Amino acid sequence: MPDIEGIKVLNLSSKKRAKELSEKYNVPLINSESAETYISIDDQPILHYGKNKLENSFIEGKFSTRISQYQGESLLKKAIGWQSTAQKHILDTTGGLGHDAFILALLGQKITVLEKNTGLCVLIEEALNNLPNLPYFNDARNNISVVNNDSRAFLSSAENFDVIYVDPMFNSKKKLKRTKQMEFLDNYLEEHDDPSVEFYESSFKRLVIKKELRAAPSIKDCSAISFKGSSVRYDVYLKGEK
Repeated sequence: MPDIEGIKVLNLSSKKRAKELSEKYNVPLINSESAETYISIDDQPILHYGKNKLENSFIEGKFSTRISQYQGESLLKKAIGWQSTAQKHILDTTGGLGHDAFILALLGQKITVLEKNTGLCVLIEEALNNLPNLPYFNDARNNISVVNNDSRAFLSSAENFDVIYVDPMFNSKKKLKRTKQMEFLDNYLEEHDDPSVEFYESSFKRLVIKKELRAAPSIKDCSAISFKGSSVRYDVYLKGEK
């Protein structure tokens, strides 16, 4: 799996933030023109992979529409067992660009986002950092912790979370219409992570696996409760939930 060679600062005003990210993720600040895989820090951070570029924003582009309608995420609410009076601690095992995690945070949940690719971690961090200073965004930002690690390091502590969330859906072998972001990730990651089976074998309380609507289940267990939408479904397994 490729990862970033470093962080490139494009203007002086971004130098402090770039240094913070460099220290947190233990990647160098670079100015080399020969680097092929790196993050450039500017008003809008960009992940560069060869000639391809990836931006990630929670308030611009198509995802912003989903943000504006986050209270209507009925399928996701049902999948995690959402309750307006109780906050759940959710382990997002396949962070990606952090979109589902951010929706869950807006819904008042506490999210630990695991992503083993450093470049994607930085994009999530910057998407959070660039949010407007508004109460509901600030609350959501405070509900998210981004951890640069393989989710399997958390298998032994699965029971400490109310929900284990897995989204391997962009690893589709079908010829589906892809967004530019998904096309980038398909090429950038080369291999796609699906820790569904490992977490199914752990001491979880509630395991939620997001799939394409007609995709085969990740787990061969007919006990799943499935919540289906027009293009996706959530397969939910219950073990230690009270």
